[in-house]
Amino acid sequence: MNSIKKKIAYIRIALFAGLVVLATSCSDLSNDHYEVSPEVSSRVSLWELISQQPELSTFAGLLQQVSYDRILASDQSYTVWAPDNNALAGIDLGDSEAVLRLVSNHVARYIYSASSEVATLPQFYMMSSKKMRFLRTGDTYSLGGVELAKKNLAAKNGILHTLGKPLTFEPNIWQFMEAPGFDSIRNYMYSFNKREFIRSASRPIDYNEEGMIVYDSVFLEQNPLWYVYQGAKGVGWLNHEDSTYTMIMPDNKAWKEVYDRTTHLFRPDPTIDSPDSMQRANTQYSIVQDLVFRGAVNPAYYGESDTLFSTRWAPIVNPVRLFEGIQPVSASNGKVYPTSQLNYELYESCIKPVKVEAEWSLGRWHSESRDFSRIRSLLANDAPDVSNNMYLEVTAVSSLTPSISFELPNVLATEYDIYCVCLAQSYVEKITDPTPYVTRLQFEIQQWDRVTDKSRPEAWSNYRQFSDQTTSQYVTQPQGISKILVTKNFQFPFANINETESVFRIRISSVLSRADGNSTNPRYTRDMRIDYILLEASR
Repeated sequence: MNSIKKKIAYIRIALFAGLVVLATSCSDLSNDHYEVSPEVSSRVSLWELISQQPELSTFAGLLQQVSYDRILASDQSYTVWAPDNNALAGIDLGDSEAVLRLVSNHVARYIYSASSEVATLPQFYMMSSKKMRFLRTGDTYSLGGVELAKKNLAAKNGILHTLGKPLTFEPNIWQFMEAPGFDSIRNYMYSFNKREFIRSASRPIDYNEEGMIVYDSVFLEQNPLWYVYQGAKGVGWLNHEDSTYTMIMPDNKAWKEVYDRTTHLFRPDPTIDSPDSMQRANTQYSIVQDLVFRGAVNPAYYGESDTLFSTRWAPIVNPVRLFEGIQPVSASNGKVYPTSQLNYELYESCIKPVKVEAEWSLGRWHSESRDFSRIRSLLANDAPDVSNNMYLEVTAVSSLTPSISFELPNVLATEYDIYCVCLAQSYVEKITDPTPYVTRLQFEIQQWDRVTDKSRPEAWSNYRQFSDQTTSQYVTQPQGISKILVTKNFQFPFANINETESVFRIRISSVLSRADGNSTNPRYTRDMRIDYILLEASR
């Protein structure tokens, strides 16, 4: 049983060892600086040296508890700053996480001697991944603000220093979630943790009781919620000591309140597999997606008209209200605002706008017998208000009504105001025709039945049509850009978010009434120039 416990405890050091190896590989210090010099070499290992010091017996027991005794007996070089027995009085030996953090926070790879060179050394990483600075002031040496009691006790694989009190372990934002009362957000975000054993970077250091090789193990830890590049789902490198973030941290009460208030918005199509698990996953992600901000945010610096962007590029107007009644707590890589109430509006944190660029080829459908479509690009200076400086031009090629359809991805089971943004011919082609053309449009929201081949017309059923021949509501303007309100408060029957197949689409047709055909000012055309489709949460 003890062997099993040791192996389990030993495996758990992987995160710290892996992070330190990755971090120290980026150091610009030469490896020569860390070689053990002859004057500090010895015949005993660091573990043997520590176990021989009566005043370090408590720390030695902690090393054994998390299998650091084997690491410090290996042929790799380490420096240990060991707290004496008085410094460790009252430690909870039953809290294995606390023991691991304490031990790993007092050990560093390579050699750091208390010498005249210390004052010039940069910060370095402990095995806990925490940065420390080894300083010299006159004849006094300190690490992390704690003065050394003894220094430069030599071992064959490193140096031992002793301390009169332990070094402070300041959690980063990622570790802050492990505090009591934050189980909900921790269980969700930690559920994506993955570790990969890096054999090439790990060294065999011993054999266990079963004769199996024990490695000084290096793991690469991964979590998709850390990655924030375009297309990723992450919110920030909350585990990195070199990064600085601000995070609003909901406790269990706040998590439950916002979950219960929003989960109905993610109600999926009941015909798909595992709808409950999909609804739960989408609701949980919506809670965390805009809680993190880059840098140190000071709410006092923001006014009512200012905008703060989350790491996922969500704009928050008047951000000071997000932090009302919340006091910050310092973390090693930023600040945490723990809260029992999230102050986001639903349209900010949950019901995201859906913008479909008309020039996208994916999810666009048209009838080749009725029309011809092509992507047109513009110089930014010629049409600065055109989204992405591109639009889709749809030209009628027969007497039939031209139409084109766009899939609507990532909609929720809620109400939207739907817009279609079109461009006048005179705006994009810079013509000066005194009687420019306009286009009358008709809109249909359609739904795919998931059974019929999506490419077949009968696969899409009309959900609702919007057309009024008696008003100018659906007629483009003869000049500039037209933001046409298709409909307000349109309710989707279920959510279609984060799915590979979009179930809903909008069909746009160019239609002419009899009166339109007789009009000479303005003149009507069946050609369409569509910039994008926009769905915004109804308020």
